[in-house]
Amino acid sequence: MVCLAAAMLSTGCSVLYRSTSSQIAVHPENGSDVKISKDAWDWTEGFHYDPMGQGMTWIDLDNKEPVHLIRLEQEGHFPQVHPLFPVARNPYKIVDAGAALGLSIVGLTGQQRGIQSSIIWGAFIGAAANATALFAQPQRVFDKTYYFEGLNPMPTGNPINPPLKVEGFHMHIPSGDHSWHYFQNMDKYRIDRVEFMSTSDESIEIEYSNLDEGLNATLQNQSFQPLSADGMFQQQAGIQISGQLVGVEEHRVQNIVRYELATEWWVYNPFQIRTDTARISSHSNWALYNFSSPGFDRDLIAEGLNEALFQAIESETFAGKLNRIEDLELEWTKEWDVISVDQPLEPAGKVSSALESVVTVAAADGHGSGCIVSHDGYILTNYHVIADGDLDYQVHFQNGEQLLAQVVRYHPLYDLALLKVDTVGLKPFYINLTQSIDVGEEAYALGTPYDIDLGASVTKGIISGKRKDGNRTLIQTDVSISPGNSGGALISSTGELIGVVNEKVLGMGVEGIGFAIPAFHISDALMLEFK
Repeated sequence: MVCLAAAMLSTGCSVLYRSTSSQIAVHPENGSDVKISKDAWDWTEGFHYDPMGQGMTWIDLDNKEPVHLIRLEQEGHFPQVHPLFPVARNPYKIVDAGAALGLSIVGLTGQQRGIQSSIIWGAFIGAAANATALFAQPQRVFDKTYYFEGLNPMPTGNPINPPLKVEGFHMHIPSGDHSWHYFQNMDKYRIDRVEFMSTSDESIEIEYSNLDEGLNATLQNQSFQPLSADGMFQQQAGIQISGQLVGVEEHRVQNIVRYELATEWWVYNPFQIRTDTARISSHSNWALYNFSSPGFDRDLIAEGLNEALFQAIESETFAGKLNRIEDLELEWTKEWDVISVDQPLEPAGKVSSALESVVTVAAADGHGSGCIVSHDGYILTNYHVIADGDLDYQVHFQNGEQLLAQVVRYHPLYDLALLKVDTVGLKPFYINLTQSIDVGEEAYALGTPYDIDLGASVTKGIISGKRKDGNRTLIQTDVSISPGNSGGALISSTGELIGVVNEKVLGMGVEGIGFAIPAFHISDALMLEFK
């Protein structure tokens, strides 16, 4: 009667039914520690999820909202997001209908019973208000109970297998393979009844996106790889896989979106030896569609990729390939013949004379440096200088001559490459083939830093240390190294080639930490015989 009296003065009860207190429960068999969260938004955090409880909880769902998202999370399991729509009939509409009918009867019979006119008019006004409320929102409200099955567990790594790491994840989506599918409601979505669709006529090409970071974090959590050890040279031998996103279907239902992802995965090796590819289709969770930022939702894609990654790991394509490390170096070098080159009888004698043995290697996306190692045109440089895949490279000599060089062979693990120009009479370096690295001795870097016009530059420092990096040894030096020095020479004060410059450490406050590949690696890495 309180509601009826209030209706005579204002409006119907159904309009006041603004939220439903709903029970959210997860299957008790494995759901007691499932964290339940509800979508939320504020000016500080923007869209986010507020934790509501674990296993079972009561949540107030706003009946004026077109959808609510409930997120379920559990350690070691794939998270799920369930969209909830207000589909139940508003039960107070019956009260409104009854109130409208009852008040109309009171108003129509009031005069015959001698009821005061003010009460009669109040009854008619209340009847009109309740009748109007029948057509007002909310017509549909959220259910009082939602029950979900438990989450699916993620696979766990076998401790006897080699560590597994994602080497990189790329995005190569051709034109037409990014599409949008619009559905009128969830019922139409479940039967794949598309209202309309559109496709993008632009391709997406992103080499080495940062999506591999989340994938590797998941592999660590699931014991497929150990926690990262501190230090620059703490990388453990293991198996690396690469992946790429090749297609995206955005499925939109009202104002929520879900991605259907087409991905490819393969065992990575630095020698570019082809391996079988696992093609995996997976989907992301649901999320609210951001109309102000229509681009890809990175977090949404990242979660979908976790599922795709584990599907690939457990696929037939990868069967038997993740339990041992293959030695592909022998496969890479099996068709190589030993190349014999003549060494000078002695070093250049001084640094200025050694400059004649340094060249500039011009590539399509920049330049590097190189070291002449034979009279008849063999030149040593870094693999990453020629890794753009060109067949020919322009080599600039110190006398101003320019010649085309072809790639003879390269070894990605040692970051070394051998070029050949068609000429004779060059002045090669005398190469120190011993494994002696004299820490504290003077060293000079020869090459072309920053710009081709700065060819034949010399910087001076010392050998700071000897470092072990996997199968290779590295010379650490404080000699000044700049972009373009890669592939250049690290020499002694007598002009003897002791290493090939290949990298430096960059960072705020970091100075004088560069590295070179020792000359004694050259013979084994590139099958060169120095006479």
